[in-house]
Amino acid sequence: MSKLTNIFILVLWLCYFVACDSSPDSQAKNNIEITEEGASSLILRDNSNSSIVQPNGFDKPFYIKNKKIAGMSYTFIQTNAVRLDAMKELPATISTNWKDSISIVEGVTYWVRYTSLTTYKYIKLRVAYIDGSNVGIEYILGKTDQRPNANANTGYDKVSVTNYEMPHLNASNYYVDHYVTFNGSQVLNYALEWNAEKKHSAWVAYSFDAVTSKIAIDRTDSWAVDPGLPTSMQTTEEDHKNDGFDKGHLCASYDRVYSKEANAQTFYYSNMSPQIASFNQGFWASFEGLVQNWARSNNYDKLYLTKGGTIDQLLINYVDSSKSQWTNDKGFTVHGLACPKYYFMAILSEKAGVYHAIGFWVEHRDDYGYSNGKYASSDVMKTYAVSIDKLEQLTGLDFFCNLPDDVENQVESIYGESDWTW
Repeated sequence: MSKLTNIFILVLWLCYFVACDSSPDSQAKNNIEITEEGASSLILRDNSNSSIVQPNGFDKPFYIKNKKIAGMSYTFIQTNAVRLDAMKELPATISTNWKDSISIVEGVTYWVRYTSLTTYKYIKLRVAYIDGSNVGIEYILGKTDQRPNANANTGYDKVSVTNYEMPHLNASNYYVDHYVTFNGSQVLNYALEWNAEKKHSAWVAYSFDAVTSKIAIDRTDSWAVDPGLPTSMQTTEEDHKNDGFDKGHLCASYDRVYSKEANAQTFYYSNMSPQIASFNQGFWASFEGLVQNWARSNNYDKLYLTKGGTIDQLLINYVDSSKSQWTNDKGFTVHGLACPKYYFMAILSEKAGVYHAIGFWVEHRDDYGYSNGKYASSDVMKTYAVSIDKLEQLTGLDFFCNLPDDVENQVESIYGESDWTW
């Protein structure tokens, strides 16, 4: 058979398939009725690469597979409407009936909800027909809602207060955020809330990401007053001098070694807490090292961290064995600095849009048996882990308040040891 004959036969076959596909029934199937002005139509092929839909402005697609519709970050609910323009409002029970996937039925309409961290985006969708593996759909983008967040930090002129690591602010304290310039960009190094009466921060907050987790410089020991505080609130070396306690970093020096400027800011006196030497250099340092390992493990996209000491629960009448280190009957040092009875960490991890949280609650004592160079094991530290809900009860703080309420409630209610790389 000649090459020309083969080409002629191939053309005949192509003409045959085109004719079949152009039959009145096929043309009717392809002409999807538009039931709401502005809607789009699309023919998908179940179980193939052409089964995917990614609407404009959406980070992820949804798809048809095995006669079901599904997609990461998408949920679905069936309606009683037969046209898109009849889908006026979301049903009142919609908050409880969303499904991760749902069977498709010809002629049926669905609400499609896409969930990002801050919004819900809704799509109206109608299955116009199902013809074997071909699925004709009509869809139109609906409204966008902000995800509920009743306790978020709002009404402030500093954008940093909306970061996920920030607790709910206390208007009685003074908020300070510290930025550095790194590779030509402004990076939030850490923030704190200062209690002028106690001469101590209520907390410090910061995050580890691809930039801030880098190890690039050595400790600077650049002790300085905090320029972000009013002069009347600033503490100095004199406030710590000869009180017998370590100047314990809250945002640790080794937490911020991605730039010299960033590390120098950790030596502001506002970031210091009077700590028993063995506690600062041993037991508490064990927890700091654990979190630093998490931050630099590449197991998480980002860590959000709030640390502090309890300024409403102070270490009263403490005297060490040499009687050189002490607090009064109110829990203040010789120079009037509040000395916390407990220290805490609240940690939130983010990985591919999934969040987990864990807290640590540790009493400020000198008898743990650890010191500089001798640190607690992971098994020991696990016994001090608590849920964020429990930590909020213990501290009176509202952690991770800028997360949408449903995410916050979920991650704060429990913690899982297996979510963390001990």
